[in-house]
Amino acid sequence: MHSTTPDAGPRHGGAADTGAETGLRNARWAGAFALAIVTAGVRDAVIAPGSRSAPLAVALERSGLRIHVAIDERAGAFFALGLAKASRRPVAVVTTSGTAASNLHPAALEAFHGRAPLLLLTADRPPELRDTGAPQTIDQIELFGTGVRWFCEVGVPSPGDEALRYVASLGTRAAHVAGGPPAGPVHLNFAFREPLLPDPESLARELPRRDALPPRPAEPEGHDRGQTASAARRAAQVLRARRRGLIVCGPDDYESGFAEAIVRLAKVTGYPVLADPLSSLRYGPHDRASIFGAYDLFLRSTRFAAREEPEAVLQFGAPLTSKAYHLYAARHANDVRLAVDAAGAWRDPSRRLSEVFAAPSAPFAAALAEALRPEAEPLASWNAGFARAERAARSALERHLAGAPGLGEESVFPALLDALPEDGMLYVGNSMVVRDLDSTAPGRSERVRVLANRGVNGIDGVVSSALGASAAAEEPVLAVVGDLSFHHNLTGLAALREGRARITLVVVNNDGGGIFSFLPLAEHDESFERLFGTPHGLDVARAAALYDVAYARVATPEDLRDRAAASLRGGASTILEVRTDRAANRAAHRALSRAAIRAVEEEA
Repeated sequence: MHSTTPDAGPRHGGAADTGAETGLRNARWAGAFALAIVTAGVRDAVIAPGSRSAPLAVALERSGLRIHVAIDERAGAFFALGLAKASRRPVAVVTTSGTAASNLHPAALEAFHGRAPLLLLTADRPPELRDTGAPQTIDQIELFGTGVRWFCEVGVPSPGDEALRYVASLGTRAAHVAGGPPAGPVHLNFAFREPLLPDPESLARELPRRDALPPRPAEPEGHDRGQTASAARRAAQVLRARRRGLIVCGPDDYESGFAEAIVRLAKVTGYPVLADPLSSLRYGPHDRASIFGAYDLFLRSTRFAAREEPEAVLQFGAPLTSKAYHLYAARHANDVRLAVDAAGAWRDPSRRLSEVFAAPSAPFAAALAEALRPEAEPLASWNAGFARAERAARSALERHLAGAPGLGEESVFPALLDALPEDGMLYVGNSMVVRDLDSTAPGRSERVRVLANRGVNGIDGVVSSALGASAAAEEPVLAVVGDLSFHHNLTGLAALREGRARITLVVVNNDGGGIFSFLPLAEHDESFERLFGTPHGLDVARAAALYDVAYARVATPEDLRDRAAASLRGGASTILEVRTDRAANRAAHRALSRAAIRAVEEEA
């Protein structure tokens, strides 16, 4: 959605306008907007320093919001992204004009595709200074293109109560649009004339500091129960005759009650549940007998994948991370594929979905179980085949880890999950890190909330997002990233200086792009190392010292587990480095894959 508003004020302030009146008008305008987003439920704002954005920055700071100051706009935007994901509410980001605003773009795209609610508030020159060569001025109209849920060119502040109602309505609308469904970023571009602020005494009278925020508005129901039940009955008509089905739960931050609803649905249907690690279904006190997490290993068996042919697939959330699953799904062309998405989006790279049900996941799963229950005839042998494969793959993994020398990349998550407390939060990077979480992390009865930037799967900004998530949780977060991701977002560690964000950060350092070693391009020896392997030789310990963060290098799974647990208990930020070798890592992963395939096929 896009909206533009013409300049409503007199150009250059007009003959009757004074500088004092312009500053007061800017303050009132920004204050009305700030009060509106606070009333709509916004509780945090990330502000990057700048002159043109001064009216917004001061108004938000005086509104009572929690303010986080970012010296790097790109890192600040990713910090806001993590904060929004963890808190499940919109977070405002404020920048000045020019390239400062453009630095929000990577996080905006991740928020759009990853469904995180952000308010991107960019300051701009007034219309008469645009396209004139004025400093720090670019075309900010629809700066982020189709990568936002809504854009509005706010216009220059103008006098009168009607103008204040207008800008307040924009704040209310922006917060609600960002919240979705689907959640995502909105962009409002504010033009301010100079002088940007009135004198301090006038500003204090116009924008008194608020010590208390109004109560947060009640969360809306979010769905129509009748429509959800009707959609579930339609799905039941399709699934009732198909006894060999799969429930696929992809990356998503599912609502409360989802695990219990999925367990009930699995019992009624007899369908195995393939749970992505970012679904958090692998962890918690719920019954996990039909929730399988080793499928990335056992689906690599071509014999198993060919034999276990599903008749139906029901997808919740985004597509699974696992490539092995997608290869398995691609070889079976006759199954019926349905998806559940609160926004009704077709998240289907395979282009095989036949219908998407626009409903929230937990109520839909519960309604579908109820619709299927009276006539359900679960096929025990179908679920049992997946259960045997799960056990065989897990046993192969345990034997591999027991015999592994030192601390390899495949050993990182089995060690770290033991360090997390009940209801702990894990923020994982992309590339090899999330794939190792998928294939090697065991389930556990303690609840773990797992977050990641999987909207567009970039390695940039993950450190900042994890720090933002910790500021929302007000407790340390365990984050795991690769070395390239760490160095890409090094300035994000500056967020630690304010004390709200705390992190136990594990950096898996194989001196380059380890995931590329698993791709066919690794065969091009002449070009591979420089263009794709990209060894950097950078010292993580020196980077930690630059930002005054405690550092340790670990060499065994036990040391990694114990140091991570101590850091999380102590509440102080720590960087733990795991040094690995790319060639050895590739060999270890391939050995694990062969062992899992052999175990699965022997079990069958």
